Amino acid sequence: YRPQGELVIVRDGRRDAETGPLVLAWKFDIYAQAPVSRAYFYIDAHTGEVVLRDAIIKHATPATATFATAYSGTRSLATETVSGGYHLKEYTRGLGIETYNCKKGNSYTAATDFVDADNNWTAAEYNNANYDNVAGDAHFGAQATYDYWKAVHARNSYDNAGAKIKSYVHYDDTPNTTAGYENAYWNGSVMTYGDGASTFKPLTALDVCGHEIGHAVCEKTANLTYSGESGAMNEGFSDCWGASVEKYTVDLLGLTGKSTWDIGEEIMKAGGALRSMSNPNLYGQPAYYKGKSWYTGTADNGGVHTNSGVLNYWYYLVATGKSGTNEVGNTFAVTGLGLTDAAKILYRTESVYLSASSNYAAARTYSIQAATDLFGATSTQAQAVTNAWYAVGVGDAYTDGTTTT
Repeated sequence: YRPQGELVIVRDGRRDAETGPLVLAWKFDIYAQAPVSRAYFYIDAHTGEVVLRDAIIKHATPATATFATAYSGTRSLATETVSGGYHLKEYTRGLGIETYNCKKGNSYTAATDFVDADNNWTAAEYNNANYDNVAGDAHFGAQATYDYWKAVHARNSYDNAGAKIKSYVHYDDTPNTTAGYENAYWNGSVMTYGDGASTFKPLTALDVCGHEIGHAVCEKTANLTYSGESGAMNEGFSDCWGASVEKYTVDLLGLTGKSTWDIGEEIMKAGGALRSMSNPNLYGQPAYYKGKSWYTGTADNGGVHTNSGVLNYWYYLVATGKSGTNEVGNTFAVTGLGLTDAAKILYRTESVYLSASSNYAAARTYSIQAATDLFGATSTQAQAVTNAWYAVGVGDAYTDGTTTT
């Protein structure tokens, strides 16, 4: 990247930026990632000296908040202080994490900062009729997800280049109504969280945040097409990342009230969960490829939120292990690897091998290859990956030190 200069007339800031003499200068827009900075530099066209530096990023003072979140207890969050209070913005992770208030509207440009006077974001202040405490969950979820990817996979934000994670809460696709918005999503640029309505509470629970940022990771790696089997795997990968982020953070911080293998258990108004990775059939998902509850219609982009159950259950088996008989009568035995090894295999599969049109057969082939790369062809890990696919109806079991891909 080479910034392009623009020839301008500017006052010589070395003397006085307001009253200094006018000089002919080249203007350059200079952006740096480490440390983060962006400024216009004005270079004297005759002498080559810097006559003015105009900072575009105005650095505030980093701070640490105490925030009584809706779903994860009282947490310490990185924030910043500027004139007028403390904001849910921080720049210690990549290019930053920022959380905004859509105020029950559908405009990102009209969103505002959450601001607190003393950086002690108490339940008395924020557990209000607007559920403003969920802003803390979104901010915490983004920070925890960033930390997971950095610590476990050495990945710097979702694009591995430190991309800023921007979250917008209180989003509503039909402003000025009481309908509420029952969804959360990654739109290719930012995370968006609705407040729910009849089915959901605000959709900012930790596993949901990990799930949505997982979609951003997928976009920057395999970029699985969002329909049919590839779309189901896109959703499945996000559930796997949501579970992994949650478990990592629970172990790190001692959080309570979270269930690793249930997705969205904290946001359901009627109790239960949105999906179960340990028992997909419980919520209408298949645990077996093209078996019970497998969706064959065209709704939901070919059932992406349904047929993801196969990948979810495979990941659960690889991580925890299980022996039994599947729904077609085949006995299986999978040795549990734990989430760390399971996640490393999953990440290598997604980031190195899969492509936009990959299906479940490809996922089997390449996850076995990923396990082989990391641990060896006859390793416990390669055997577990193979046998878990057999359990969910994709390919044969591991036999005699070989696998059929």
